[in-house]
This record gives sequence, structure tokens and C-alpha cells, in this order.
Amino acid sequence: MRASTILQSYLDEMAKAVMNEWFEDYAAGIQLPLSILTSSASITVATRPDLEDGFDDFVAMIRSHGVTHMDRKVQAATFQGNDHIVGVYETRLMADEKLALPVFHSKMWIGSYDGRWKAIKIHNTTNEARWPMLLTRLSPELWLSEEL
Repeated sequence: MRASTILQSYLDEMAKAVMNEWFEDYAAGIQLPLSILTSSASITVATRPDLEDGFDDFVAMIRSHGVTHMDRKVQAATFQGNDHIVGVYETRLMADEKLALPVFHSKMWIGSYDGRWKAIKIHNTTNEARWPMLLTRLSPELWLSEEL
């Protein structure tokens, strides 16, 4: 299977977990500690309670903006060994057919642990300096600086 297909499937599963508020499914797709790099900070989510708090706050934030679905599309992905993938994708948070928040881009590293793909590290174009990512500070950059 192609790296982009695996990453797209992973992103779709995680979006479904977020939109349905299924924390257990979401947590199953995260390898702790999770490293998040934004335009403003390097954040580490180390514990399951921290992950759950961030998940709950993120879900509440997108609901407050009327988000009805999360559209994430892989732009490029490649294998790094047999059980790791790195890829770049775009996120659109939609309120029906309307964009609810500005588009942002991310680079994600996922690894296979006991047959399950899990996020290890995320680098995105937000300016968030804390967990949870509330998307209140989005960068004007159209792409990750290291990808230009």
C-alpha cells in the first residue's frame, strides 16, 4: 500500500473520531508522548489525561465555530523505513459547505505499533503556543516554512 493511502486513511479515521467525540478511538491513534511543533512553540503532550483534556477542548472549540466536518487531504507522503511514514496535508474545517476557520497545513510523522498507525509528531502552520490547539492563532503562511 502507498504511504499517501495509509496516511489519508489514518487522517480520515482520526477526523471521524474527533467529529463523533470518540476519545478512545482518537487516543488509540496517538503515541505518547506526542510532539507538536507550531510556528510559536514546541509542545509535548505527555499523558493520557492531558491528551483527553486537549481533545475535549478542541472538540468544544470546533463545535463553537459550527464545524460539521473536517476535510484533510494528503499532499505528499513517503515511507521512512517499513513502519514509519511522514507526510504533508491540508486541513479544512467546514460548516456544511462553508469554510469555518482558515485552512492550515501540517506535516505528520506516524508509526506502526502492534499493527496500528499512530501519530508521533506533528508540525503545523498555526501559531498556537499551548495544548490544546484551539486554532485561535493561525499563521498567515500558506505552507510550512521548511517545505518552501
